Amino acid sequence: MAIGREIGEFTLKSITTTYALDGASVAVNVDGTATGYGTVLGTMTFRGGPEAKSGPLSWRGQGFLDNGEVVTGLGEGTWAEAGKHRWTTRLIVSTSDGKTHASEGLLDLKTRTLSGKMLDWS
Repeated sequence: MAIGREIGEFTLKSITTTYALDGASVAVNVDGTATGYGTVLGTMTFRGGPEAKSGPLSWRGQGFLDNGEVVTGLGEGTWAEAGKHRWTTRLIVSTSDGKTHASEGLLDLKTRTLSGKMLDWS
């Protein structure tokens, strides 16, 4: 499948971070907004050991639409170090409304902000 045109953007702020006891993952809870999904709450789980510079990534979240509906999203992908205290994220996200999109983002650990774009996945 090919990544297509930009269909939206997102800006999420880290609200809490949980480190696994074995050091193999970090779960970051976020909230913010995303085009077409309104207010978004979710958890990104970054996997890899303490010295890892990249690894697998998962997303679980919900969007609270203006019309009162709730849409859930599940995503899998990768993260990679992208400079001092910055990580890139790339995911394929499937939502409960039957849609699938790609997601490319940049997590700035200093500002605790994840922002990026959603892309058509066809």
